[in-house]
Amino acid sequence: MSFSSVIAQHRVKTILSRAFKEKAIAHAYCFYGQDGIGKDALALGFAKLLNCTSPQYQENDIIDACNQCKNCKDANRLEHPNIMLITALPAGKVNTKNEDSPLLQLSEDMLSIYASEMKLKSEDPYHVIQIPNAQIIRLASIREIKKNVRMSAMQEGRRVFIISQAERMNMESANAFLKTLEEPHDNITFILTTSKKDALPQTVLSRCQQVYCDLLPTQELVNALCSKHNLEESEAQLINAFAQGSYGRALSYMNEDMQSMRRDIVDLLRIALKRKQYRLDLMKQLEIIASDKDRTMLELLLRMLALWIRDCHYVVNVPNEDSGIINKDQIESIKKFAQAFPDADYHAILHMIEQSIEHIRRNVNPGIVMLTTMLSCREGFLLNTSEYLDHAPKDHVI
Repeated sequence: MSFSSVIAQHRVKTILSRAFKEKAIAHAYCFYGQDGIGKDALALGFAKLLNCTSPQYQENDIIDACNQCKNCKDANRLEHPNIMLITALPAGKVNTKNEDSPLLQLSEDMLSIYASEMKLKSEDPYHVIQIPNAQIIRLASIREIKKNVRMSAMQEGRRVFIISQAERMNMESANAFLKTLEEPHDNITFILTTSKKDALPQTVLSRCQQVYCDLLPTQELVNALCSKHNLEESEAQLINAFAQGSYGRALSYMNEDMQSMRRDIVDLLRIALKRKQYRLDLMKQLEIIASDKDRTMLELLLRMLALWIRDCHYVVNVPNEDSGIINKDQIESIKKFAQAFPDADYHAILHMIEQSIEHIRRNVNPGIVMLTTMLSCREGFLLNTSEYLDHAPKDHVI
């Protein structure tokens, strides 16, 4: 969980490295930005650097932890006494006292889950800690921070308190934390990470140095997917198209067979564009595709369809240039498809698919949405292709 393990974020690493070099570490930081871009990873890497005994000066003005000293090894296991990671926890046992540690308030089962999640976090700082019924950062956790702040440091270094998903603090917790922020503390830094900065009280934010964390550049995200998960570049490129700069989102798509889903939705489009007798086949295929998919997956299917059609539109407008095509492993198929429909109303089709996605989000009947989408695609592709309709073989499928 050193800076070297954080994907991209070079600008933020430089800011933090400069603060370290100039001994200008802020009392409190708020790392904010989209989900899955490495805010916790940055916070843990920075905390590790602040306690490393042999920091390494690297290229581009970035300073990183050595990853060899005892402090670094303890930090890697999330067992360093100077580094405390605070996250949402479920309600404690009924018979516990308010002054008890928040972990002591948990049942044995919940404590076991917490330990497992923290181990996963130590192995992968991008892991999102998930504990059943853990919705808020509880007052007991903030009290534990205050208690630790008042105690003398157990060893040299800088104590760092990381509050992950800080927007989960309720009003009571936030007010208690504010009091801690307002008090001067030597050699202590608080780091809040959040994807919902506006949900934090302004009184808390105003006492933090706010650091925006960037979306991940395409090539660096693709490289990470290939190197960390042994993906083919074509598959990583496809996942990247939907991840929107988020490594965490990309990982969630890795659990799906993206290429199979793409094949299904493009085959559905091909059926919708058959010259005749397409309706029954279309209904059958729709039933197969939509039967086991929730709304999130249906939205992903529609976005895959939009991406495919966008590539076709690109080929029509820039016929001799492949660099802008996202579905790079399907270039020949896309070119063939685009050549068959040079006069399709691509703008109208893509706009219609965006409307369909919005309908899915608004809980409109998904079967109706998907059927309407395919029929609208048919109209957009075939409206200006009378010659195709007149002369294509009856069993022709694009």
